[in-house]
Amino acid sequence: MKIFSTCPLCFCNTATKLWEASSSEQASHFLSPLVNKDKYQELKEHIQYLQKTSLVSVNKCKECSFIYSFPNYAGDKKFYDLIYSDTNRYPQNRWEFIKSVEIIKNSKFPNPKILEIGSGDGAFIRKLIKKRITTKKAITAIEYSIYGKSKIKNFGIECLSIDIKDNKNKLPHKEYDFICLFQVLEHLDNVHKLIDRLKNLLSKNGELLIAVPNEKIIKFNELNGALLDMPPNHIGRWSKKTFIKYCDFNNINLIEHKVEPFSLKKFLLMFFSYRFLRKAQKQNTIAAYIRYKSNKNLKKIFTIIFIISDFLFSPKILLKIIFSAAKLGGETQLARISKVNEN
Repeated sequence: MKIFSTCPLCFCNTATKLWEASSSEQASHFLSPLVNKDKYQELKEHIQYLQKTSLVSVNKCKECSFIYSFPNYAGDKKFYDLIYSDTNRYPQNRWEFIKSVEIIKNSKFPNPKILEIGSGDGAFIRKLIKKRITTKKAITAIEYSIYGKSKIKNFGIECLSIDIKDNKNKLPHKEYDFICLFQVLEHLDNVHKLIDRLKNLLSKNGELLIAVPNEKIIKFNELNGALLDMPPNHIGRWSKKTFIKYCDFNNINLIEHKVEPFSLKKFLLMFFSYRFLRKAQKQNTIAAYIRYKSNKNLKKIFTIIFIISDFLFSPKILLKIIFSAAKLGGETQLARISKVNEN
């Protein structure tokens, strides 16, 4: 369906609507009313407050192919406090961590200064220190979660809770050799204001290392009954094409773009788990009963049985996965970006 909305990347006003969701559906995606009805209602109302509407659409720009939520408003601290627990578990070993450690290790910077935006509990930072790639004093972390911030500070790294887009916020170092955003950019609005700030923080030969979800995996999930990529958590969907557009628009250089290799085992576990979670969002379903009402001791067993049954009774989807595997890639893509050399 052709609609009129403004693309936050290229500012084109024509787009195709992929799907839409009410604030009730958005809230249910993150928190079931079966778990906490009052908190669900508060989340629903806060989503409406953020978006200034009770309905959001996910659109694909006709000009640059960027996929974005409309209205394009990012979740704030209250939103994430409502949907995550105080001890939210962060992944410790991601593909982009391994690749970025290699890039930084092979750079010519002695004790490179590193800024990580959205540091979680500091898993990536600890890898840098463990491999003696840089020093603790050379690293700055930005993280809002109380749990993550305390873990990072206890490790001896300076950790701030600031909006990086705000120039008034001072950082320990004037420039950084590497600025890392892992699974962060897709959460943010005002992406051009962001890159203006990051360009000013980069050293002369510095690089941005940006990891985001693989848009092909998201598309496959959404078209085959797995989880939707729901705003206002994720509000922008990136690809190599849109990274090129982003770089051209902001006079920066896309050095390299890589996609995580496809793993059949990892994909099947992710995909059918997401199918279960999507089904559980509807209150009067077996999946919802298993996830929210079944005995705690039996929940894991019932969940495994449900997922295996779904796997066995979905031959058409399995064929799709087999024939699409080579084109899909893994869950993550990594972009290496530098400032344009003006000399």
